[in-house]
Formats: sequence, C-alpha cells, structure tokens
Amino acid sequence: MFKYIRKHLDINLIKASLVFAVLYCVLFNSAVFIYKFQYVQSDLLQALIELTKDFIYNLVVLYIIFFGLTVYRLLFIIAALFLFITGALASYYLFFFSISPTLSIMPSIFGTESTEIYELVSARVIVWLLFSASICVYSIKYFKIQTTKLFFTRILAAVCLLIAINNVITPKFSFVRSYFPIQYLHNSYLYFFGQTEEYIKTDISTKYNFIDSSDDDVVGVLVIGEAARYANFGINGYERETTPNLSLVENLVSYKARSCASTTYLSVPCMLSRFGEKDISMLESESSVLSILTKLGFETTWFGTQSITKYYRNKPGGSFYDEVNFHMIPGGSILMAPNSHDGKLLPHLEQNIISGMKKFLVLHTTGSHWNYGARYPEEFAKFKPTIADTIKRDAASCDEHERLNSYDNSILYTDFFYLA
Repeated sequence: MFKYIRKHLDINLIKASLVFAVLYCVLFNSAVFIYKFQYVQSDLLQALIELTKDFIYNLVVLYIIFFGLTVYRLLFIIAALFLFITGALASYYLFFFSISPTLSIMPSIFGTESTEIYELVSARVIVWLLFSASICVYSIKYFKIQTTKLFFTRILAAVCLLIAINNVITPKFSFVRSYFPIQYLHNSYLYFFGQTEEYIKTDISTKYNFIDSSDDDVVGVLVIGEAARYANFGINGYERETTPNLSLVENLVSYKARSCASTTYLSVPCMLSRFGEKDISMLESESSVLSILTKLGFETTWFGTQSITKYYRNKPGGSFYDEVNFHMIPGGSILMAPNSHDGKLLPHLEQNIISGMKKFLVLHTTGSHWNYGARYPEEFAKFKPTIADTIKRDAASCDEHERLNSYDNSILYTDFFYLA
C-alpha cells in the first residue's frame, strides 16, 4: 500500500505542504488564538480542547491551500510569499492593536493614503515581515519545490486549489472566517467584488425643500478633529493643562460625544449626514448636509490636512468633496502637502472669513492622528520626553510616557489651533 502511494503521490510536496501549513498556523494564527481565547471564561481543560480543535481545523484548511498551490511551481512560490507577508501583517496588527481584518476594516486597508501607510510602518513590523518572508524562502529552497510530474498528484492538487478558491469566495465553515488567511482573503474579495447591487445616491438638496433665513454675510465654520479624547482635555478636568486657551473662553460648552465609527471614512460622512451609528450602512445612499448648504447659496469650502479621497475613488455617486464649491486637500492641491501641521489651514481660513459673503467652511484637521510626535511644531513640545517625529515606530513599540506626552502635546496644539 505504501509503495503504491509513493508511486502515485509526490511525497516531497506532501511534506512541504504540511510544513508550510504548520509554519503559517504557528507564526500567524497564534495571534488569532490569543485574541480569541484571552477572554474565554472556562476552565483550562475546556480551553485546551477548544484550542486543539481549532488548531487541527486550521491545519487541515491550510494544508489544502498549500497543497493546492503545488499544482505549479511558480504559483506556489508567488502565492506562498504573498500569504506569509500578508499573514505577518495581519497577525502583527491583531496582536499589538487588536485590529482584525474584518469586512468593515477593508476600506481602511485599501483606502488608506500612502502618507498614512508610511506613518504606520515601523522598524518592528519591517523586521517581522522580513523574518516571515525569510522563513518562507528558506522552506521553498529546502524542499526544492518543483512542478510534479505525477498525474495523480497534479489532479489532487488541482482539486485542493479549487476547494481553497471556493472557500475564499464562500467559506463553507464559520470557524474558517475568523482565521487567517481565509478571513482577510474572503473579506478582500467581498470588498472588491461582493457588492453587485445597483447603486443609487439620492440628492437630498433637491428631494426636499429647504428655506434659508440667515443673514447675507453669515459665516459658518465646522472644525473636524481627529482622535481627540475627551479625558485628555484640561477643560474637562484632566490633570495636565492641555487647553490653556479654551479654558479662557466664556460660555464654552464641552460635552462627551460618541463617534459613529473609529475609522475616518465612516465617521466623517456620518457626522455630515442625518444617519446615526445604527444606520451607518445608509451613509452612501444620499448626499450630505453640505449639498443643502451649497444649494441654498452658501459658498461652501473644504480645507483639510488629511483626506479620504482614495476610498471614494471608484465609488459611484461621488463624495462630500463633490458637494462643495471648492476643496483643497493633500494630494489634490500643491498648496497642501501630506502631513502638514493643522496650522497651515489658518491663513486659508482667515482669507475666506473676511470676504464678506455667505459662507460655510469645513476644516478637516489631522489633530491627534498617529504619529503623535509629528502633529505639532517643536515649540508645542511642553510635555517631555516625546516621540521623535522622524523615528519610524508604531504606537505599540513606543515608550508609554513618550507616547502619552506626545499625545498631550498634540491636544495642546489643537487648543492653539482652535483659538488662533
């Protein structure tokens, strides 16, 4: 029997697929195991049984994937490297930041501007990527992966490949959806190809009747912040004086607010719409409040030190940027470079306010977006030591005190910006 198997099956490819499955599972899905079971309320024996079950299931799925890739040598090399690199990224951000590549996070992954990606890359994640890729390359060389000449092996590999592809498109078992690589591959597929319904965006400025009773020279200014915690504002009782300017303003009301989402591409459109967190899926079904103001004759202008144009690039129906008379954002204007300090918006604000026309201006700031140390000029580094804005690190690899000091300095700069 064994001789028959050896005669018709490529044992080297079988061993290689098993090793790759074990390596991938241990290197990358360990983060999922930890994330999934750290809050499990059960005794040790039950937890170990559940963990063992998931490990075996994972191993089977991964083995099918890698054995399916052996149908052709070049396919195996390219796909294995891709899976190890993407697995390294997914496991890193899940382990250190509890960010799982779910469907809701896909727009943040594929819609993030290159400047933001640059700030999210650290030396530690690069080392992890290089280590993971090296393990993959070494294993490929060790097993001397070649396209098999055994017909039965190629047929079996082709069947496994079809099963793998089918599970990426439509996972057959629920547990597979929460483990790498099916989780991020399936959600990526849904993001790019899963939405097939006809898209219709309603322009509420024409659907309903609105009446403007404001003065002819009224000017409205909306400042959209970023990652500013209520608890770190001095005016809200924070032990550090992070808001010396705001504390001098009379009749200022500060209240706790809840964002619709933790991602910019959802939270900003949400605050400009009539939908709340429960109806967030409706955001792209109609235009924003800016379309109404523009329709009523306000000269609407959008200035920003950050943008989410990449997310809307291939979206039918346009975005709120298309609803204003003029917008100036990084990537769309040479006057606004990526990662500019928010203070660069002030001259444009001043110039538009004194024009004497009916206006509505939106200032979309970068606020306290990571990297905190790059969000303010040096003269606002009141709390020290801080994170150097030139050092490539992510939040998880920074000293806790440096991280807090830099964050509070960004709030201090926000305080200056509000009253400048």
